[in-house]
Amino acid sequence: MWILIRKEILAYLLTLRLSAALIFTITLVVMTTFIGSLDYSQRMKSYYKEAKQISENLDNATTYRQVYPNIAVRPKPLSIFGRGVDRSIGSMLYISTSYIPTSPSWHGGTNDSHLMKILIPIDFTMVVTLLLSFLAVALGFDNICGERERGTLKQILTNGISRNHIVLAKLLGGILTLTIPLTIGLVFALLILMANPDISFSPNDWVRLGIFYILSCLFLSQIFSWSFMVSCFTRNSSTSLIICLFTWLIGSVVYINVLPSYSRHAVEEEPVQLFRNRNDDNWAAYERQMEEWEKKNPSPGEAYLKGIQHGGYLRYAHPKGYEWLQKRNAYSIERLMEFAEKRYKALWAHQVAFAHQAFLVDRWSILSPYTNYRTLTYQLARTTLDDKFYLVKLGHRYRQTFIDYLRGRNAFSSRRWFSDDPEDQEPMILHPGEVTPKMLTADAPFMKERMVWVQDQEKKAERDPRRKLDLSGLPRFDITSERSLAQSLIVMTSGLIVLVLTLGLSILISMYRFQKYDPS
Repeated sequence: MWILIRKEILAYLLTLRLSAALIFTITLVVMTTFIGSLDYSQRMKSYYKEAKQISENLDNATTYRQVYPNIAVRPKPLSIFGRGVDRSIGSMLYISTSYIPTSPSWHGGTNDSHLMKILIPIDFTMVVTLLLSFLAVALGFDNICGERERGTLKQILTNGISRNHIVLAKLLGGILTLTIPLTIGLVFALLILMANPDISFSPNDWVRLGIFYILSCLFLSQIFSWSFMVSCFTRNSSTSLIICLFTWLIGSVVYINVLPSYSRHAVEEEPVQLFRNRNDDNWAAYERQMEEWEKKNPSPGEAYLKGIQHGGYLRYAHPKGYEWLQKRNAYSIERLMEFAEKRYKALWAHQVAFAHQAFLVDRWSILSPYTNYRTLTYQLARTTLDDKFYLVKLGHRYRQTFIDYLRGRNAFSSRRWFSDDPEDQEPMILHPGEVTPKMLTADAPFMKERMVWVQDQEKKAERDPRRKLDLSGLPRFDITSERSLAQSLIVMTSGLIVLVLTLGLSILISMYRFQKYDPS
């Protein structure tokens, strides 16, 4: 049997089909990987810039209101092989008491054009899906019927070789041949990526990369065995070629483009105006609540609240004014968190239709080997929309941990929420009851005198260590809590089952059909 396998491999190696496919594969892989490598470096630059900005903001925070432990997600190296939606959806989660994210946002420091992100990315997965799958069709469509036309099939059968052995030898020979351009292309891709200092693969990434290679081999085996099966049912190679090319065109080109269009009509979208109306109603309700609270708890007056506001903090207000602001903030923040919850639900009700459209594409992709393979590689690379939403769920969990941390420090009812003034800080206006509204105008002599005092206090504040906010106990987001390999494989289970079953079924049908095939 090994002699037959070697014969098939040598025959394929001498064909122009394989040589041309090998040249095209290497060329496309080098181009796409090089572009992907440059793109990854740009994304890493944006990631480092944003992560540095987040860290600096936390270090410079002097009030709890300035604390935003946002999450910048590091780009995944495997996204170069299977980009999915990793390039078209942001990788930043904003964490705030008054905001709940529905999806990742863009890095604030990126210089990329969002319009460029709508272009269809060409990656290693697409090269395998289109080019190498076409090679699998080209190698398999005339395996049996072509041998019959040339008269060599009859000669092979006269040697007393088992028909099952012939089928297995031809299948293994073709599959092993297909791994040659796949392996060479992957090696070239890895050499390019390893030359980029911004790219480093973790042990988990290497395991996923190994599974990606096996997955690609199974996919090409699936396409080749299907083409081989067609050749077992036809009498001439031209008929087999038409059938194989038609199914390749439908499965790899038409279905990939029709599926998203179908999903848009299959899921009803909620008008965006409904979200806007709900959001406006919720905000109006919040404002009414605050107005009612202020009626019951009137402000002590402008003079008591007079100070300087800058960068999320208030300084030099009167203690009585601070006392009123503490009560107001404690009530306001709770209401804002309620508003954030309502806004999230309203926005999600609007966006869920678009999410369901994408999920519908992933679910129905299982019907085509081409879309199934593409979806499996994206799931393995963790670049699907579902992976983005998984990250959002982790962000929600971390936001709640952050809120619990603030509650534990009584931050909502503390002066430190909005001011970094020490308890013994002299107020800007010592006797607010003696100050008239005219004296509080910016050009009044009284205020000019107090602003000179403020400038002197600001110099002292720069050297006052008490103004620095202690965030040593702030919980950090655990980026390693992203979807594990085991979780990814669970998500991939249905697609893997279909891939293996269709591969095995096409082989069994080929063996069964060849038993009755007339070589004459």
